[in-house]
Amino acid sequence: MLNFEGQVAIVTGAGRGIGRATALALGRRGAKILVNDYGGGFDTITPGSRDVAQAVVDEIVATGGEAAADASSVGTGESAQAIVDAAVKAFGRVDILVNNAGGSRPFHDLDQDSDEAVEGVLRTNLIGSMMLLRRVWPVMRAQKYGRIVNTSSNTVLGQQGMLAYVAAKGGIIGISGTAAIEGRPLGILVNTLFPQAYTRSVDETAPPGSMEWFRPHTPELVAEGVTYLCSRDCNASGELFRIGGGRFSRYGLYGNTGFVDAALSAEMVAERVEEGRDMRNAEIIPDAAYDMMRFNKALAADWQDDITPGQKG
Repeated sequence: MLNFEGQVAIVTGAGRGIGRATALALGRRGAKILVNDYGGGFDTITPGSRDVAQAVVDEIVATGGEAAADASSVGTGESAQAIVDAAVKAFGRVDILVNNAGGSRPFHDLDQDSDEAVEGVLRTNLIGSMMLLRRVWPVMRAQKYGRIVNTSSNTVLGQQGMLAYVAAKGGIIGISGTAAIEGRPLGILVNTLFPQAYTRSVDETAPPGSMEWFRPHTPELVAEGVTYLCSRDCNASGELFRIGGGRFSRYGLYGNTGFVDAALSAEMVAERVEEGRDMRNAEIIPDAAYDMMRFNKALAADWQDDITPGQKG
């Protein structure tokens, strides 16, 4: 069994669903848990109660673990600092951050929800995760150790009726990639999660009765994969994992070879577009620096004959 003895984890949105399952999984393996959950609705605006977080604390304590409850609502720098301070006050350090808290609204056409509702979804899913990452960073940097898992969603590939949620979850991929680059030399590893589980989010966003087939995809099956990403055994960073239903797999952004011609024109693209779209020799692009190197290398192969002596950098 993976051992988390002596480690402290913050799990946001840990009162229910995947967050709760993750807090329990880490707690069973010896981690001390700050259970954060404002206790309100998945819509991000319905008021909540501390009782939701406390119930999970009670579960962890009942099995011999250590945990503390926090009912702060994520979404601001001030609340992020309060959450980190609560963990440090209770347990003296923070080794793990699982940015699980999130929320959305029922399906809407992209211009139909209110601006206030859109901003609420962005705060909860994106700003909250980014601020918590920023506030926990100095603690992990001083320790020269940390594990961070940020929760995105496969809806970033395109999902009707969830524009704000999709925008927020797409942003998560970007902040994770940047944090992974800065964190590796500090001993801080950062990965991103596409989860798949039957939770209240399914009941509150999907048409009634349409997702019954999904029930075997339990939160616990996601939590076990997340627990590995939080462990000392994990050496991956800057990667994206699709976890759910017993499946653990890596996803990524890929780029193909395409074609290069210094005389590129719209008409040429029309003639060669399938060559530009061909993904048979595509490779994963881990970060922007690699993408730029790869892009410039492809250009140089075609442009070098047009460069006069002294022009090469």
